Amino acid sequence: MNHKIRQIIENSILKSKKQKKEFLLFSRIMVFIQDPLISDSVDFDEVVNNLEKFMPPHLFEDIDIIYVGQYQDLIDRGLEALYESGAIYITNTLSENVDYVENIIHENAHSIEDAHGLSIYGDGKVNSEFIGKRKRLFHTIKSQDHDISGLDYLNPEFDQEMDDFLYKELGYDNLNYLINGLFLNPYAVTSIREYFASGLEKYFLDGTKREQLRRFSPELTKKIEELINGYQN
Repeated sequence: MNHKIRQIIENSILKSKKQKKEFLLFSRIMVFIQDPLISDSVDFDEVVNNLEKFMPPHLFEDIDIIYVGQYQDLIDRGLEALYESGAIYITNTLSENVDYVENIIHENAHSIEDAHGLSIYGDGKVNSEFIGKRKRLFHTIKSQDHDISGLDYLNPEFDQEMDDFLYKELGYDNLNYLINGLFLNPYAVTSIREYFASGLEKYFLDGTKREQLRRFSPELTKKIEELINGYQN
Protein backbone atom coordinates (compact mmCIF):
# COMPACT_ATOMS: atom_id res chain seq x y z
CA MET A 1 0.00 0.00 0.00
CA ASN A 2 1.54 3.30 -1.05
CA HIS A 3 1.79 6.29 1.27
CA LYS A 4 -0.98 8.29 -0.41
CA ILE A 5 -3.56 5.50 -0.13
CA ARG A 6 -2.57 4.85 3.50
CA GLN A 7 -3.00 8.55 4.26
CA ILE A 8 -6.47 8.59 2.68
CA ILE A 9 -7.53 5.59 4.78
CA GLU A 10 -6.12 7.09 7.99
CA ASN A 11 -7.86 10.41 7.30
CA SER A 12 -11.12 8.58 6.63
CA ILE A 13 -10.86 6.68 9.92
CA LEU A 14 -10.05 9.90 11.80
CA LYS A 15 -13.01 11.69 10.21
CA SER A 16 -15.32 8.80 11.11
CA LYS A 17 -14.17 8.90 14.74
CA LYS A 18 -14.73 12.66 14.93
CA GLN A 19 -18.27 12.25 13.59
CA LYS A 20 -19.17 9.47 16.02
CA LYS A 21 -21.50 10.81 18.69
CA GLU A 22 -22.58 7.77 20.69
CA PHE A 23 -20.49 5.34 22.72
CA LEU A 24 -21.38 2.61 25.20
CA LEU A 25 -19.60 2.28 28.52
CA PHE A 26 -19.77 -1.12 30.26
CA SER A 27 -22.30 -2.19 27.58
CA ARG A 28 -24.94 -0.13 29.38
CA ILE A 29 -24.13 3.54 29.92
CA MET A 30 -24.70 5.82 26.93
CA VAL A 31 -21.97 8.41 26.31
CA PHE A 32 -23.39 11.12 24.06
CA ILE A 33 -21.25 13.78 22.36
CA GLN A 34 -23.75 16.62 22.06
CA ASP A 35 -21.26 19.26 20.83
CA PRO A 36 -18.11 18.54 18.77
CA LEU A 37 -14.94 17.91 20.74
CA ILE A 38 -12.57 20.87 20.59
CA SER A 39 -9.34 18.87 20.73
CA ASP A 40 -8.21 16.65 17.87
CA SER A 41 -6.18 14.67 20.43
CA VAL A 42 -9.26 13.21 22.11
CA ASP A 43 -10.45 9.76 21.04
CA PHE A 44 -13.58 8.78 22.94
CA ASP A 45 -13.24 5.13 22.04
CA GLU A 46 -9.99 5.25 24.01
CA VAL A 47 -11.63 7.20 26.83
CA VAL A 48 -14.28 4.47 27.16
CA ASN A 49 -11.66 1.70 26.91
CA ASN A 50 -9.57 3.29 29.65
CA LEU A 51 -12.55 3.73 31.96
CA GLU A 52 -13.41 0.05 31.51
CA LYS A 53 -9.78 -0.85 32.10
CA PHE A 54 -9.36 1.15 35.31
CA MET A 55 -12.77 0.86 36.98
CA PRO A 56 -14.91 -2.11 38.07
CA PRO A 57 -18.34 -1.80 36.41
CA HIS A 58 -20.33 -2.09 39.65
CA LEU A 59 -18.91 1.27 40.78
CA PHE A 60 -20.76 2.87 37.86
CA GLU A 61 -24.08 1.29 38.79
CA ASP A 62 -25.77 4.64 39.49
CA ILE A 63 -24.70 6.35 36.25
CA ASP A 64 -27.26 6.18 33.44
CA ILE A 65 -25.76 8.55 30.86
CA ILE A 66 -22.77 10.81 30.23
CA TYR A 67 -23.26 14.00 28.22
CA VAL A 68 -20.34 15.82 26.58
CA GLY A 69 -20.83 19.37 25.37
CA GLN A 70 -21.48 22.99 26.27
CA TYR A 71 -23.76 23.18 29.30
CA GLN A 72 -24.77 26.41 30.99
CA ASP A 73 -24.37 25.05 34.52
CA LEU A 74 -20.75 24.18 33.77
CA ILE A 75 -20.09 27.56 32.20
CA ASP A 76 -21.81 29.54 34.97
CA ARG A 77 -19.99 27.69 37.74
CA GLY A 78 -16.61 27.46 36.01
CA LEU A 79 -16.64 23.66 36.11
CA GLU A 80 -15.26 21.01 33.78
CA ALA A 81 -17.81 18.39 34.87
CA LEU A 82 -20.62 17.70 37.33
CA TYR A 83 -22.81 14.83 38.47
CA GLU A 84 -26.55 15.21 38.85
CA SER A 85 -29.37 12.65 39.18
CA GLY A 86 -27.71 9.72 37.45
CA ALA A 87 -26.01 11.79 34.75
CA ILE A 88 -22.52 13.18 34.30
CA TYR A 89 -22.20 16.40 32.31
CA ILE A 90 -18.73 17.20 31.00
CA THR A 91 -17.36 19.97 28.82
CA ASN A 92 -16.27 19.30 25.25
CA THR A 93 -13.23 21.59 25.66
CA LEU A 94 -10.77 19.26 27.43
CA SER A 95 -7.42 18.65 25.70
CA GLU A 96 -6.53 14.99 26.25
CA ASN A 97 -8.12 11.58 26.81
CA VAL A 98 -6.81 11.49 30.39
CA ASP A 99 -8.64 14.73 31.20
CA TYR A 100 -11.96 13.08 30.34
CA VAL A 101 -11.10 9.88 32.19
CA GLU A 102 -10.14 11.81 35.35
CA ASN A 103 -13.24 14.00 35.31
CA ILE A 104 -15.64 11.11 34.70
CA ILE A 105 -14.13 9.02 37.51
CA HIS A 106 -14.19 12.03 39.83
CA GLU A 107 -17.85 12.85 39.15
CA ASN A 108 -18.80 9.19 39.37
CA ALA A 109 -17.33 9.24 42.88
CA HIS A 110 -20.11 11.64 43.84
CA SER A 111 -22.72 9.17 42.59
CA ILE A 112 -21.04 6.51 44.75
CA GLU A 113 -21.32 8.83 47.75
CA ASP A 114 -25.03 9.29 47.12
CA ALA A 115 -25.59 5.53 46.98
CA HIS A 116 -23.18 4.43 49.72
CA GLY A 117 -22.82 7.48 51.94
CA LEU A 118 -23.68 5.53 55.10
CA SER A 119 -20.99 2.94 54.37
CA ILE A 120 -18.39 5.59 53.60
CA TYR A 121 -19.11 8.10 56.36
CA GLY A 122 -21.38 6.35 58.86
CA ASP A 123 -18.70 5.28 61.35
CA GLY A 124 -17.08 8.74 61.34
CA LYS A 125 -13.59 7.44 60.55
CA VAL A 126 -13.16 9.22 57.21
CA ASN A 127 -14.53 12.40 58.76
CA SER A 128 -12.07 12.19 61.67
CA GLU A 129 -9.19 11.57 59.27
CA PHE A 130 -10.18 14.54 57.11
CA ILE A 131 -10.63 16.93 60.05
CA GLY A 132 -7.33 15.79 61.56
CA LYS A 133 -5.58 16.73 58.32
CA ARG A 134 -7.40 20.06 58.19
CA LYS A 135 -6.23 20.85 61.73
CA ARG A 136 -2.60 20.14 60.89
CA LEU A 137 -2.81 22.10 57.66
CA PHE A 138 -4.35 25.16 59.29
CA HIS A 139 -1.86 25.07 62.15
CA THR A 140 0.83 25.41 59.49
CA ILE A 141 -1.12 28.12 57.65
CA LYS A 142 -1.50 30.10 60.87
CA SER A 143 2.24 29.83 61.52
CA GLN A 144 2.74 31.71 58.24
CA ASP A 145 0.87 34.69 59.75
CA HIS A 146 -2.35 34.20 57.80
CA ASP A 147 -5.50 35.35 59.61
CA ILE A 148 -7.72 32.24 59.90
CA SER A 149 -9.83 33.46 62.82
CA GLY A 150 -13.03 33.66 60.76
CA LEU A 151 -12.66 30.30 59.06
CA ASP A 152 -14.54 27.21 60.24
CA TYR A 153 -11.88 24.74 59.16
CA LEU A 154 -13.44 22.03 61.36
CA ASN A 155 -16.52 21.98 59.11
CA PRO A 156 -16.11 19.08 56.65
CA GLU A 157 -18.71 20.40 54.20
CA PHE A 158 -18.02 22.77 51.32
CA ASP A 159 -17.91 26.41 52.38
CA GLN A 160 -17.49 29.26 49.90
CA GLU A 161 -15.53 31.43 52.32
CA MET A 162 -13.09 28.58 52.90
CA ASP A 163 -12.79 27.95 49.17
CA ASP A 164 -12.08 31.63 48.50
CA PHE A 165 -9.40 31.68 51.20
CA LEU A 166 -7.64 28.59 49.88
CA TYR A 167 -7.56 29.60 46.25
CA LYS A 168 -7.57 33.40 46.29
CA GLU A 169 -5.82 34.48 49.48
CA LEU A 170 -3.53 31.53 50.16
CA GLY A 171 -3.02 30.67 46.50
CA TYR A 172 -2.78 27.39 44.64
CA ASP A 173 1.03 27.22 44.54
CA ASN A 174 1.41 27.82 48.27
CA LEU A 175 -1.38 25.38 49.11
CA ASN A 176 0.16 22.70 46.89
CA TYR A 177 3.37 23.01 48.91
CA LEU A 178 1.63 23.01 52.31
CA ILE A 179 -0.45 19.87 51.72
CA ASN A 180 2.62 17.67 51.24
CA GLY A 181 2.17 14.55 53.37
CA LEU A 182 -1.49 15.34 54.10
CA PHE A 183 -3.54 15.56 50.90
CA LEU A 184 -2.83 14.27 47.41
CA ASN A 185 -4.03 17.46 45.72
CA PRO A 186 -5.33 20.90 46.74
CA TYR A 187 -8.90 20.13 45.67
CA ALA A 188 -9.15 17.42 48.35
CA VAL A 189 -8.82 20.11 51.03
CA THR A 190 -12.05 21.91 50.10
CA SER A 191 -14.54 19.42 51.59
CA ILE A 192 -14.91 15.83 52.71
CA ARG A 193 -16.80 15.04 49.49
CA GLU A 194 -13.87 16.23 47.41
CA TYR A 195 -11.49 14.40 49.74
CA PHE A 196 -13.31 11.18 48.87
CA ALA A 197 -13.70 11.91 45.14
CA SER A 198 -10.08 13.00 44.70
CA GLY A 199 -8.87 9.94 46.61
CA LEU A 200 -10.93 7.55 44.51
CA GLU A 201 -9.73 9.20 41.29
CA LYS A 202 -6.06 8.92 42.28
CA TYR A 203 -6.51 5.36 43.57
CA PHE A 204 -7.54 4.10 40.16
CA LEU A 205 -5.43 6.24 37.85
CA ASP A 206 -1.99 6.42 39.42
CA GLY A 207 -0.15 3.54 41.11
CA THR A 208 2.26 5.90 42.86
CA LYS A 209 -0.58 8.06 44.17
CA ARG A 210 -2.40 4.90 45.30
CA GLU A 211 0.52 3.98 47.54
CA GLN A 212 0.68 7.55 48.85
CA LEU A 213 -3.03 7.38 49.58
CA ARG A 214 -2.50 4.21 51.60
CA ARG A 215 0.09 6.05 53.72
CA PHE A 216 -1.60 9.46 53.95
CA SER A 217 -5.24 8.36 54.19
CA PRO A 218 -5.60 4.78 55.47
CA GLU A 219 -9.26 5.16 56.47
CA LEU A 220 -10.24 6.61 53.10
CA THR A 221 -8.30 3.86 51.31
CA LYS A 222 -10.07 1.21 53.39
CA LYS A 223 -13.49 2.58 52.37
CA ILE A 224 -12.51 2.68 48.69
CA GLU A 225 -11.34 -0.93 48.83
CA GLU A 226 -14.53 -2.01 50.60
CA LEU A 227 -16.49 -0.45 47.75
CA ILE A 228 -14.31 -2.20 45.16
CA ASN A 229 -14.95 -5.52 46.88
CA GLY A 230 -18.70 -4.99 46.79
CA TYR A 231 -19.33 -3.69 50.29
CA GLN A 232 -23.02 -2.80 50.57
CA ASN A 233 -25.13 -0.75 53.00
